[in-house]
Amino acid sequence: MKIDKSIPVPPGNGNGRSGKYSETARQMEIGDSVGGLDIKNRLGLINALKSAYQRKEFVVVNANRRREFRVMNKVYRSMIQDDGTYRVWRVDMPTKYAEFKIEQIQDYHMQKTGNEK
Repeated sequence: MKIDKSIPVPPGNGNGRSGKYSETARQMEIGDSVGGLDIKNRLGLINALKSAYQRKEFVVVNANRRREFRVMNKVYRSMIQDDGTYRVWRVDMPTKYAEFKIEQIQDYHMQKTGNEK
């Protein structure tokens, strides 16, 4: 097999990190919004925001040792506007699971060190 060097990678086909919504999502700061979206564009932008900014944690859920991802932060807020189009905001809010996890860590720290939270 021959390895070729310095061949540029072509742009993506609309999915993944090089999709058409990814650049918009990466340029958005917390509090920024995009309006006038139809349902397809709304879902594309939401998925790009999740891909770029959402944090997940792999946890054991129950006694059967079943594991799953738990979302640690919500990264978008979406509303329908009066004209029937959608507006999507970039936000960064912890989920209830994240708040619970932080409280667990603080309690553990307090038990081990005797310091306040």
